[in-house]
Amino acid sequence: MPESVVDIMLELGLLSQEQLNSAINHQWENGGELEENLIKSGYFNENILFTILTRKFEYYPFDLSSFTPEQELLKIIPSWIVKHFLVIPIISSGTSLAVVMMNPLDREAMDNLKKATYLDILPFVAPKSEIEQFIFKYYGVDMPEKEMEEVVEESSADFTPLKKYNFDNFITGKCNDFAYSMSLSVARSYSEECNPLFIFSDCGMGKTHLLVAIWNYIIERQSQRKALYYSSDRFATELKQAVETRQLESFRSRFSKIDVLLIDDIGLIAGDEVTQQHFFNIFNDLFLSSKQIVVTSDRPPKELPTLSARLKSRFEGGLIARIDPPDLETRISILKFKARAAKISDSIVKVIAEKVMSNVRELEGIFKEIVAYSKYKNEAPSDKIVEEILLRRAMLKPYIQ
Repeated sequence: MPESVVDIMLELGLLSQEQLNSAINHQWENGGELEENLIKSGYFNENILFTILTRKFEYYPFDLSSFTPEQELLKIIPSWIVKHFLVIPIISSGTSLAVVMMNPLDREAMDNLKKATYLDILPFVAPKSEIEQFIFKYYGVDMPEKEMEEVVEESSADFTPLKKYNFDNFITGKCNDFAYSMSLSVARSYSEECNPLFIFSDCGMGKTHLLVAIWNYIIERQSQRKALYYSSDRFATELKQAVETRQLESFRSRFSKIDVLLIDDIGLIAGDEVTQQHFFNIFNDLFLSSKQIVVTSDRPPKELPTLSARLKSRFEGGLIARIDPPDLETRISILKFKARAAKISDSIVKVIAEKVMSNVRELEGIFKEIVAYSKYKNEAPSDKIVEEILLRRAMLKPYIQ
């Protein structure tokens, strides 16, 4: 059975039995989780978290006191993610981004990082207080909410981090073959039957991969069609700026020149009536002009309660493609595709596929970590290493004070 946080603290001598008994008594009297009571009692703090991450989970510490970042590097991660999850970019190389984090085991933080940057995240660790001092020094007191610039230009724009998402490296199975086929169809040409195309799934199933694959397909073939890719939060931010600076006509004009509109995570627009109104007008202009529209979401239109009835009706009048969690066969196919460049046996691939069932993103992340951990240990990937990685990822809850 996997170790708990308490087990790890006892194992490393960071918690005595007397202190544990005190926290348990506090829990009986006040309720809540045992981990929460450990924090309230002062037995679990940032220094203990740092010790656990470095000694038990073997994350490398990073000395922020001697690190001076380049200004361009600070723009890679949206500042709200920097502030909320206490994460700092330190090195960017190709499709990888090395960061310093308070807690790399925080799945929400990792998911937001990958979604915001489209890069493979290589985490180092530092104490919370050091990270906060660094953020105060380089990001300012108010932590401005300006996010990284995304691709919002014509399809000739060069945005290297997105290049890796294409149809060739999207592994299909029963869980996603319909969404894949419909995405490829609209990438090839306008399809009235698939307009709009609404792709939805839980986090990490590949909907953003398909959306970007459409964009890349159009670019790579130097098509006469012009595509515009937006995340919905970026759309809302630029729209707000356009309204405040009286540049709304200029903002709207860029959409009149395109043939394909790609919007990632449409649910973030829901709830803001002004944003939805302007998006509806843009949507309607494109739709009536037979321009292709593709959006993604974590839920189907009818389950987005704050989405306006008009937009729900438009989306439900198009084609809705669902991506389900990958079955065992698909998980094995994904890992075998990843394992082509690494010396990992089919038996190890099967072990990973059988144990990790949540989503594709986590499956790929664990695979990369196994490869890196094997190199660090100078050992061939084994069942033991797989178990250690799964323990590392599964057990320690995020510590946010």
